Formats: sequence, C-alpha cells, structure tokens
Amino acid sequence: MPKRENAITGSRRIIAEYGIEAIPLKASYVGNAGRRVLIADGDESCGVEEYACRHFNRLGYSTTLLENGPIHVLFATYMWPVVQDASDRRSRIVGFSDRAAYDARIKRKLIWTRLPTDFGKPEYAARRVKHINQHIAVLAAEREEVRRVFDQWLGPSSDLRNYLWAHRAEHIQVARQLIDVMPVDTLMEVLRYLIEHYWGRYAGWPDLLVHREKEFTLVEVKSAGDKLRAAQQEWIRGNHERLHLPFKLVEIVPQPFVRSGLPSPPNNCDAQGRVRKLRQAIQKRNAPKGAASAGHAPR
Repeated sequence: MPKRENAITGSRRIIAEYGIEAIPLKASYVGNAGRRVLIADGDESCGVEEYACRHFNRLGYSTTLLENGPIHVLFATYMWPVVQDASDRRSRIVGFSDRAAYDARIKRKLIWTRLPTDFGKPEYAARRVKHINQHIAVLAAEREEVRRVFDQWLGPSSDLRNYLWAHRAEHIQVARQLIDVMPVDTLMEVLRYLIEHYWGRYAGWPDLLVHREKEFTLVEVKSAGDKLRAAQQEWIRGNHERLHLPFKLVEIVPQPFVRSGLPSPPNNCDAQGRVRKLRQAIQKRNAPKGAASAGHAPR
C-alpha cells in the first residue's frame, strides 16, 4: 500500500479509536494558491480554515486561528520562573539567535539567557516536580488574577518566549483569548502537561479555537484526502488520555459548485461556468507579474 494511503488509513484509525466527532462540510474546490488549497464560498474563494471559521460564525460562534504559537506563549509566560530558576543546579547560560530579527529579515543578534540542560525532557519534570507543583498551585487563582499575572510576566518571560518562538504579537493576543475562555483548572493542566515533556508535546495543537460565552472547542480542519500528521495524532492521544479538552475534526468534503448555500445540479452548465470563471480569476490573481496570458484555465 502506498505511503500516503497508509497515512490516511492511520488517521482514520486514530479518529475511530478515540471517538473523534467529525463534521463534514461540503465545499467546491476551485484551485490552489501555492501550497494553499482554495475553495468557493459564494462568489469568493478562501482557504479551508477560513471556510470552517465562516461555518461556525454563521452558527453564532467566535473563531480564532490557534495552532501551536499561542500555546507556547502561555507556557513560556506562566512557567518562566520555574524554567529559568537560577537556583536550579542544572541551569546555565546559553545563547540563541533572535527570533524577532529572523521574522523581520534583519541581521540577527545572539540572545543570552538561562536554561536548564535537561529542559523539555521527562527527566526535567521528574527532577523538578516539587517546584513545578508549588508554582502551579500558586498560579491557580481566580481568572482576573491569572490575567493580571500574564500581563505582568510578559516582560520577564521575553527571553524564554523568544527562545520558544512565542514572541509574535498575534500569538500573544490569542493566548489572552484562551485565558478568557478556558477554565483556570484546565489552563493549569495544560501547563503541567507541557512541562512534563515539552519537546514531545509542544506540536500538533488544533487549527481553531471556537467559542461562545463559556463554551469552547478546539477544531482541526482537513481538506479532502489530507491526513493527520504524526504530531497531531500524538496530540489527539494525549488529549484523550490526559487533557480531555473538547475537540472536533472538520473535514471539507468535495461537492459540485455551491451558490448561496444551495448545491447546483452536477450537470448544470451555468454552475460549471461560474466555477471556471472563479478558477480563472484566482489563477490570474496568483500569476507572476508579466506572465503571458494562459487563455482558458485547465478544467
């Protein structure tokens, strides 16, 4: 069996094994923008994550792109006093390239900061279990206090956040949203889960945060034929066995062109013509400047 088919079969097995709720959303695929799949939404085109966001927005939910970055922000901001504890006998000064300078495409400087030699490994958590438990017990206060501590520690945690690629403003903003919608006990469990094996658990977090009032769900979005990566499968296992965060999978299912929420008949020439025009417009928009006209887009 080809490797891709094995991967897809593995994804299905994970979904079935852990009873993941899969939400099928029908959509018309109209093209690609580089590596990004584009699908039709009325007379517009958008990516699969945006399409899922629009679906939940129409149901009255707020949606935010999540993935790994905001989780790293929460971890670094709340856990820096433990991770960078100068009294830790395995702590030492290390240098790393400035991530913000990398983002800005400017000359990178070295940032020097304190890190334990075994950071991110299960051995670190076992060795520091007493300090970790004490720290999280103090953190587990009322939500207002948890918010205040986050804002207060953004500055002191800047080196650790930079080291963990948790420095971007947009990720900090989403981290604040997580603080607002997650129960404090849940947030503390996420911190504990990460520090027990950071390098084994920092990746694979879902695409979207979907929330309304006190209700929230994490959502992974997959296009047709897409598979769950190894890190995503590990996250699903860890969530099922440990975190128990509400989680759903959205699968974008191909269908004939859709307009105003009503599927056109498969042989409807007018619908097919609109799909071709939309594909041509997308390809023209994404074509390199100065490129010769390609005539009709391939069907």
